[in-house]
Amino acid sequence: MRFFFVTLILVSALLLSLSGCGSTARSYGFPEQAFVFEDEEKEVSNPPGVALGPGDQAAAPVPEEVNDNQKIIEQLSCGETYCQMKWPGMLLRPFSSPDWQRVDLTYPYGSTSDGRLAIHHGVEFPNPYGTAVRAAAGGEVVFAGTDDGGLIGLYQNFYGNVVVLKHPGLFNGEALYTLYGHLSSIEVAQSESLEPGDILGKVGASGVASGSHLHFEVRSENNNYASTTNPILWFSPLVDQDSAKTGTIAGRILDRFGKPVSETSITLQKLDRNGAVVKTYYLQTYAQDGINPHPALAENFALPDVPPGDYRLSVVVGTLYEVLFTLEPGMLGFINLQVK
Repeated sequence: MRFFFVTLILVSALLLSLSGCGSTARSYGFPEQAFVFEDEEKEVSNPPGVALGPGDQAAAPVPEEVNDNQKIIEQLSCGETYCQMKWPGMLLRPFSSPDWQRVDLTYPYGSTSDGRLAIHHGVEFPNPYGTAVRAAAGGEVVFAGTDDGGLIGLYQNFYGNVVVLKHPGLFNGEALYTLYGHLSSIEVAQSESLEPGDILGKVGASGVASGSHLHFEVRSENNNYASTTNPILWFSPLVDQDSAKTGTIAGRILDRFGKPVSETSITLQKLDRNGAVVKTYYLQTYAQDGINPHPALAENFALPDVPPGDYRLSVVVGTLYEVLFTLEPGMLGFINLQVK
């Protein structure tokens, strides 16, 4: 898969032609340093709205708008460090309002939680025991039961009570699979057909789980643990507390040899009109072993549900690099950064 790469020009300003958004990138000759991170604050709950529809999730997914690799590659190859495109998503969140619809950012996809845990192949939705779990898209139940009799995850009884749905031809003519793990109960049977939003089970803590939550995976083309991709890049956008569509930030940070940097700290700051910092997000690039990017993006970091506005992304790879950009509502903002 090919993508247009842009190498940062040090201490220069770049004008973004796509969507009329300004973007600048610069580098400073500071030695590499360690960051001390504060705890991530939880976002304000989603405003009340119709379950699994407008009001909590910005719109029902429209796969035909972004349904193949080439369209995505073309739209994000704007020739600048930062590009963006409309990103309607293909999957609904597996919870309806007022249940919590945002993923837990403390253990995101591709993370090892600073080396304490196995590389995460999915995302977590923290909701109380017994909360209804819903199908993220229409599809067929290809597995419903306990995973102690076969290898569905890293080892037997990894997910406990688990449901897997197949969504044929959902992207680029290939199937996607969604997995719902650690359930307290299963409400569907194998071979059953589900519509988007149908209840398939209840939140629990079965399998390897430290508390009540849903483990959610997206598997591309093949239904196995080695075929997972980042779920947040398949979701339709949420609406924030200001009734604006949120966006998603993703990108690729490469070393001077063109290889993705692994578990490297990133700071993302939201700026007001005067350039003052109003919110800070802390994230990392993926650990590389066994982790797959989105089939069209080849990203190595992503952050969901970001309010639109002006941002500064900072990363240290030998030198401090900064990228200034504007994220429009309902868009995927993508950063291509190859360091020198």
